[in-house]
Amino acid sequence: MSTSDPITSALKGLTLKEMDAATLVFAIENAVDEMSIQSGTLRLAMEVATLAHLEQSRKNGIKSDIDPYIVHPLRNVLRLIRYGCADADVLAATALHDTVEDQPQKLIPLLGGIPIDNEEPNEMRQRALTLIAERFSPKIAEIVAAVTNPINYGQDGNASGYRDHVVDAISDPSVFLVKFSDFVDNAGSVKYLATTPRLKLIAKYEPLVEPFTEAARSLGSTLNLPQAGLDGIAEHIATIESDFARLRASN
Repeated sequence: MSTSDPITSALKGLTLKEMDAATLVFAIENAVDEMSIQSGTLRLAMEVATLAHLEQSRKNGIKSDIDPYIVHPLRNVLRLIRYGCADADVLAATALHDTVEDQPQKLIPLLGGIPIDNEEPNEMRQRALTLIAERFSPKIAEIVAAVTNPINYGQDGNASGYRDHVVDAISDPSVFLVKFSDFVDNAGSVKYLATTPRLKLIAKYEPLVEPFTEAARSLGSTLNLPQAGLDGIAEHIATIESDFARLRASN
């Protein structure tokens, strides 16, 4: 489809936060067609993620107070596409990035596994990752595993431990892309929250600004993005850093 097509132009003109789930899917499909990205794997990943997250919701703060959770991974996918990412495995892992952490009990039967009563949480997660490797690819499973926080991780408020976990993960270019898009969506939404949760999340995400800046610089061409995409990453980091400073000063 030509970029001069009015539908394509309209979809490209929307910010991610303006889009509901349906609009995000159409925008992703439109961009995938335009960039000639292998779409079968990504489409399946989006279908699986939609069903796994079906009963979850997420605070948005712009168009509505509560959105279906699926808008979060879909925004992350479209953000990477807008950076110029054409790696179908990375995009599929982005769609699936929260499924093992949040919904392994729903993910397993969706991928053909059999639920086990009273299964240990870590064993359930590992089985879900094995099924992702079998249904999708080992690479996708490895990326999802890398961005999945350990059980009970960070519940003690240990921001430095969370930072170390992220720093270790984002040394890999594929993991960096998935985790950075997630960071932008989470950290970029902080300004729309009430004061108490806002300050809590600033304390969580602000220590990641420098590691993401350094990783983006060191990974460089290994991210396989056009210069416009690398510039987009730098701009998002600068915006988040500026927002955090402004929000801290106002409280």
